[in-house]
Amino acid sequence: MLGETQPMAGRIGVAKKKMEKSWRDFVSVALQMIATGVVLSVAANLRAAPSGPQLSESVQAFYQGDYARAATGARAYLRTHPGDSRGLVLLSRAEMAQGHYEQAYQELREALRSDPKNIDALYYLGALSKILGRTAYEQLLAMAPDGARAHQFLAESFFGERNDQKASAEYKAALKADPGSVEVLCALGDLERLNMQFETAMDYYSRALRIAPNEYCGVYGMGVAHLRRHEMPKAIEYFRHAVSLSPDSGVTRLALGSALLQNGDAAEAVTELRAAVIRQPDLRQAYALLARAYRTLGKPTEAEESLKRAMALEEREHEFLNKALILDDLTPPPPVDGGPGPPNP
Repeated sequence: MLGETQPMAGRIGVAKKKMEKSWRDFVSVALQMIATGVVLSVAANLRAAPSGPQLSESVQAFYQGDYARAATGARAYLRTHPGDSRGLVLLSRAEMAQGHYEQAYQELREALRSDPKNIDALYYLGALSKILGRTAYEQLLAMAPDGARAHQFLAESFFGERNDQKASAEYKAALKADPGSVEVLCALGDLERLNMQFETAMDYYSRALRIAPNEYCGVYGMGVAHLRRHEMPKAIEYFRHAVSLSPDSGVTRLALGSALLQNGDAAEAVTELRAAVIRQPDLRQAYALLARAYRTLGKPTEAEESLKRAMALEEREHEFLNKALILDDLTPPPPVDGGPGPPNP
C-alpha cells in the first residue's frame, strides 16, 4: 500500500547506502582532479604566467602534495597582490585538498568578484558546490531525520529514480510534518498530475493557492489540470494568471495559446503562440499549433511556414538525440541557423 513505509531511520539508511558508493566515487575523482590539476589545464595556466617567485613556489608545493605550504605561500602572495584571481584559485585548491571546503568557497567567490570570467574559479566552484550540498544534506538527515525537509529530500530522490509510489509517500510524510508547505503541496500536485490523477492534483494545488494565491507552480498546475480535463474556460483563466506571474515564460504562453485554440479562439491563440516562440524559439509544439491556428484563420502561407519550422525543429531534436545516444554528448544543441522568428500574421 502507498502509505505503508518502513521506519524513517531505515529509509534514510537505505537512501544513504544507495548514494554512498556514487558519492565516494565522486569525491575521490574530485579530490584527485583537485590534487593533480589535470582539469582545464590549470597546471599549465599557473606555470605559464606566475606573478612572482612566491606564487611559483606555492604552485610547486601544491604539485608536490604539500598543500599546507602551498596555502601559506598563496596567502603571503595575496597580502602583496590582494584580489589576484590566480592566487585565490591556488589558495582555494590547497584548502579543498585539505578538506577546508567553507574557506575554499569564500576564496573562489572572491576570485570571481575580481575576475567574473575566470574559468578555473568557475569550474572549482561548481565542484565545491556539489561537495557542500552533499554535506548539508547529510547534516539535515542527522539533525532532523523525521523533519519535513528530510522527507522532502527523500521524496525528490525517489522521484528522480522514477519511483512515484515512494516519492508520494515521502511527500505526504513531509506534508504531515509541515502542513503549510506550499513547495510540498505543489510537488504532490505535480506528481499526481503526471500520473493523470487530475482531480487529486487540483486538490493539492488548491490547498497551495489558499496559502499563496500567486504561487506560479499552483496556478500553472491548475491550468494544466483543467486543460487535460477539457475544461478550457478555467484553463484559460489560470493560464492568463500564470502569464501575469511569469510573462517571459515561453512554455506558459504556449499553454495559454493551446487552450485558446482548443476553445475556438484562433486569432488570440496566434498572439500567444507567437509570443511563445519569440521568447523560446525552439518550442516545436508552438510552431505546430501556429500552423493549425493559421489554417483555421485561412492563412495557408503562414501555416506552411510554421509547419516547416516545426518540422525543422523536430529533425534537429532527432539528430541531437541520435548524437547523444551514440557519442554520449549532452551539450545543448545549437540554434537552427539563427532561425527566423514566427511568420508575420
